[in-house]
Amino acid sequence: MFDLFLPRLPFSPLALLGYAGMCAAGLLAAVSVDQVLRVQRALRDARSRRPARPYQYRTRRARQRVLIVGDSTGVGVGADHPTEAIGGLLAADYRDAELVNLSIGGACIADVPAQLRHLGRDTARFDLVLLHVGGNDIMRSGKLDALADAAEPLLLRLRHLGRRVVWLGPGDLGLAPLFRPPFSWWMSRRTEVACEMFRRVALRHGVEYVGFHAGPHRHLLARERARYFASDGLHPSSHGYRYAYGCLKRSRTLAEALAAHHAAGR
Repeated sequence: MFDLFLPRLPFSPLALLGYAGMCAAGLLAAVSVDQVLRVQRALRDARSRRPARPYQYRTRRARQRVLIVGDSTGVGVGADHPTEAIGGLLAADYRDAELVNLSIGGACIADVPAQLRHLGRDTARFDLVLLHVGGNDIMRSGKLDALADAAEPLLLRLRHLGRRVVWLGPGDLGLAPLFRPPFSWWMSRRTEVACEMFRRVALRHGVEYVGFHAGPHRHLLARERARYFASDGLHPSSHGYRYAYGCLKRSRTLAEALAAHHAAGR
């Protein structure tokens, strides 16, 4: 008689499919909440470690001038010390080159023009401009196609400010330990689409694009994530910045800038 009070479970294939769908939705919701919490913790960690100011180097003996603009990778977040990020490494190699760094953590492509306003009355042209931007756009932008509209006028402005411009693109964000499947797969796909667009826009404006999202870069970073990512699971470590700097030193644009640098020293 007690079975009269028990609900009858519809064990039809369609019902089972519905139950499976609900379980999958619940699992995805749980993973989504975990991913949000991981991102929040990483951002708190990054803020706590962020240098108060990006690394700059001024000298009265300056023969060359370098401008760095962009996001937290321009600031050097994740490095053990600001001198171990791109700006610091560059300044250590070329002590008679002045380094002006206007980068701000969290910046997107559309935020860089506001950084340039801090130049004020400094109208002297830079020998080299390094643009560190793109990662935040990949993570936060709704439509990746719209990023080209922001990048076009920015590169025009940078070409006016500097004789040579290099855009240092982000690595494959899907490889960052911060992201777990399926979000890591999604971030990898967004990185691929966005960086290919960045490369095309840079090419149109005579800007060299140095990317780290594909080929041997991706394989290396995937194999040694603990070495090349900082403890926040998102930003480069000191080893990561040194690796990126090594790639920058092999770029055609930097080689030309350094050739001019040595010629000025003679």
